[in-house]
Amino acid sequence: MSTEPQTEQVVDWPLRALLAGLFAAALEVAVARGSQTWSLFLGDAERHTFIGLSVVAGVSGAAVVYAMGLLSARLAREPEARARLLGVLAFAVAAVVLYLLTEGRRVRSSPLRVPAVSLLALLPSVLVMRFGAPVERRARAGGSILLALLFALGAAAATLADATLLRRLYPVFHLALGVTSVLLSGLAAWLLPLPTARLGVTARGQLARVGPVALALVTLLALPVALTQAALAPNLTFVVTEYAGFTGRLLGLTRALGGVQSEGDADGAAGTETASDGGQDAAAVDLRSGLRLTSRNVLLITVDALRADRLQSAAGTTPQLDALAAESAVFSHAYTPTPHTSYALSSLLTGKYLRPVLDLPGAGSEHVALPELLRRYGMRTAAFYPPAIFFVDAHRFEALRDSHFGFEYRKQMFAPAARRVPQLREYLDSIDAERGAPRDVFAWVHLFEPHEPYDPDPRFARGGSAEERYDAEVAAADDAIGELVRLFRRYRPGATVIVTADHGEEFGDHGGLYHGSTLYEEQVRVPLIWSSPGLVRPFVSDAPVELVDIATTLLAALAIPRDARMRGDDLGPLLVHQEGGPAYAFAEVGDARMVTDGHHKAICETASTRCQLYDLQRDPRERRNLAGDQPEVLAQLRDELSRFVASIPRVEALALAGAQAWPEALARAELGDVAVAPDLVPLLGDSRPAVRGGAARLLGRLRYAPALATLARVRDEDADPAVREEAALATLALGDDGSVPLVRVIAQRTDAPLELRRRAALALAERGDASQSATLVAWAADASAEEGARRRAITLLGELRVVSSLPTLIALLEDVRLGPAAATALGAIGERRAVAPLRRKLRAERYLPARAAEAEALAQLGDRGAAPLVRRFLGMEQPLPSGVAILVRLGGLPRASGRGLVVAASPRARGGEWECTDQGCGAQMGASLTLPAAGAPRGPVRVVCAVRGSGAGTLELAGHRLPVVAGESQVVVDATGPVRELSVRTSPGVLVSACAVVPAEEELPPPAPEPQEDAGEPAASAAEASGASESAAPR
Repeated sequence: MSTEPQTEQVVDWPLRALLAGLFAAALEVAVARGSQTWSLFLGDAERHTFIGLSVVAGVSGAAVVYAMGLLSARLAREPEARARLLGVLAFAVAAVVLYLLTEGRRVRSSPLRVPAVSLLALLPSVLVMRFGAPVERRARAGGSILLALLFALGAAAATLADATLLRRLYPVFHLALGVTSVLLSGLAAWLLPLPTARLGVTARGQLARVGPVALALVTLLALPVALTQAALAPNLTFVVTEYAGFTGRLLGLTRALGGVQSEGDADGAAGTETASDGGQDAAAVDLRSGLRLTSRNVLLITVDALRADRLQSAAGTTPQLDALAAESAVFSHAYTPTPHTSYALSSLLTGKYLRPVLDLPGAGSEHVALPELLRRYGMRTAAFYPPAIFFVDAHRFEALRDSHFGFEYRKQMFAPAARRVPQLREYLDSIDAERGAPRDVFAWVHLFEPHEPYDPDPRFARGGSAEERYDAEVAAADDAIGELVRLFRRYRPGATVIVTADHGEEFGDHGGLYHGSTLYEEQVRVPLIWSSPGLVRPFVSDAPVELVDIATTLLAALAIPRDARMRGDDLGPLLVHQEGGPAYAFAEVGDARMVTDGHHKAICETASTRCQLYDLQRDPRERRNLAGDQPEVLAQLRDELSRFVASIPRVEALALAGAQAWPEALARAELGDVAVAPDLVPLLGDSRPAVRGGAARLLGRLRYAPALATLARVRDEDADPAVREEAALATLALGDDGSVPLVRVIAQRTDAPLELRRRAALALAERGDASQSATLVAWAADASAEEGARRRAITLLGELRVVSSLPTLIALLEDVRLGPAAATALGAIGERRAVAPLRRKLRAERYLPARAAEAEALAQLGDRGAAPLVRRFLGMEQPLPSGVAILVRLGGLPRASGRGLVVAASPRARGGEWECTDQGCGAQMGASLTLPAAGAPRGPVRVVCAVRGSGAGTLELAGHRLPVVAGESQVVVDATGPVRELSVRTSPGVLVSACAVVPAEEELPPPAPEPQEDAGEPAASAAEASGASESAAPR
């Protein structure tokens, strides 16, 4: 044998390294193509990049294998000596791999560990020493197709085992399989018979020098380029590192050494927003390391209508949550994007502000949700929730409702909180019983307690008032949360637990009840607890965070690329470093939007420039509006709110019109941004009719008077008839009666779009023209129409006193959301035919806003027979709003008696010093009211007084000091009848107009529970759970 590597071998090996690398890459691509991995790439561009990366990695690995072979040839001169050298190396490598694989706690301390590892490591060593020299001689003699095929099959088996066995377990095992695949591919190429070109001595020498150098240069140059290309696509990086064999290990090693950082890497700027697309300061991008979850198991618990102030309260309502909070990160200023369950939970699970997104023109119904992404990357997902979560604006959430947010398994049914515990246990048992299936779980449980009606489990009873019954339901939910957390962590030790709420609940804090009506703290601030044992230390953050941040943070912590349209911030750096965090939080409901920096908070109307400003640190109950005192603070917050509104269409990637982008000003105007109105005027001259028409429509909606003259010219001269029609509607809205004839024509055109005819009828009605009232009646009755538009049509039917609308309005009394508007319209119309249905509805009415509207309508209709109902509802824990004033109008307090009195009209009942006006009377020290004995109710009674305040003040009534808000309101004290005398004293600016003494009444019982439909499905198989190429909705 020659003592030097043969020149033919040196010339030959670059070609064989190339073949080996191509074969290793082909194996890797074939396995990916035949599994779910292929579907995880976002299009062919990522697939092509993966193929190129695999080729470069394979060739690089094979080049290293051949280089080691050449090195061994220089170190040992004979084949047998080389076999012994490689056998020793094989023993050392095998021993290290086997030793690391036996690090488990049961094997680690065994006295047999080292002997067993040594014995097993001898096997590959002996094989190399025994067969190394014969294999080398066969290769030098021309190769062997049979041996090449045998090694190729071994490489294929190693690649397949790497992709299928013990996924995400034993990294050393998978690294060894990846290296083995490349090594066996190299041996297969080495043994493959190839035709030998006849070259001269000089040519062979040149190739011997140039070939290896050229391959080395190509490899060293191509590898960094390929890795950099991969880093530009975070999804590609994730899929390759998680699912590819040798290439994934190489990319993961490179990233771990700091050579590559994905653009979507949570360690960098993933999840952050810039001022241009999220309202956050671009200079505040957080580059600190984020959260990395070692356990890919997550339990998300959301509680319906849970106020933030119930957490760690003095009343001790939530001991389980308080215990969890003591070992977790707690966010004291977390906000819902909209205080309605449907919007809040959908926004949480999609990471998007869905209410403004769905307000965009042409907004799509498909939204990528967190469970869909988690399933795509191999996690099991399960949801336990009631069907009522889509109640508000249900038609907007049909796609999310039908897809169940992409959850693989769901238990959709009404169920008490305690019942969710065995449901979760049964699910975990079912997936743990599956052999070889993925076990990482994301489970979401939504507890319907404490949503009204407050009907608590007797075990948690705390009293009979509405707030006490609410707290009892909070306690029931808290007890279930403790059980759910313990159960989940028993099955999945170290799991992350997140607890929050969809919105809060109001108990008269700002004159209202329930939720979905204001943006004050009691409705929009929610608890948020994040517990990741061993990773997140206990602390409290006052950074303004949002429900939309949860999905983004989870995806970053799991190293899963998020959807490009997700808006939440990655809270990982804040969770790890306990400082920093988002700069602003946003919310909206109705015609109002909110922004807060955690210190100050602005609430602004979308249809005007009016705003409120509160200092949350000094005035957490939001009693003092500082808008006039701190204009610079308000201006800054309004700027942030405007940037936020502008970012919605930009991030959502509004559709393009031709080759030009749809103007951002139009999208912002669609969202009600009044500040953008001047920017719409130039668009009336745009070359695209759709843009001109949209600008005209929105200028009318925003009531931008300076555009009237331009709009009139467009109405009269624009070449497009559709644009002229939009301009006619806009000019009429701005007060130009010259447009009335044209708008009437539009409203009567049967070939015009229904939406246009409806808007024309609405515009005429707003000018007092009832000629198209039939269109408004049909619009009000259309359950598929937008709720706000239906409410406006109902209001106008009342204002125009359209008698023909009575059947529709009476039917709408049963609509929970539109019923109050229908009652108000019936009262305005003044038809006595509405008395019986209104009284029938009021008799069983459980909701205060509806009660007030129905009672007011009956008062407008002069129905004195409604007075007993008004007294009854005044006697309940939450008295009928404006009930005393309504009772006076119905003649229920004709003179002073034991049942009450009108203060100004009862001089004989007033004792002490009083000062009266037409609006009521103010009482000084020592003043009192003496009630005659006639008609006085006995037993528990409630004294309810109608008061008026020029500002915030107080009323001392029967020894009770009661707060009085600005404007008209009621105050109430409990007493025992008969009540004969009431001590009264008012602060300056407070007047008492009338008082009623009524028997204390129990609240109406809640309705019968809805059927508990079990919509649960068996846990899907592992293949189904990971089939990302299929629809995310379970079949």
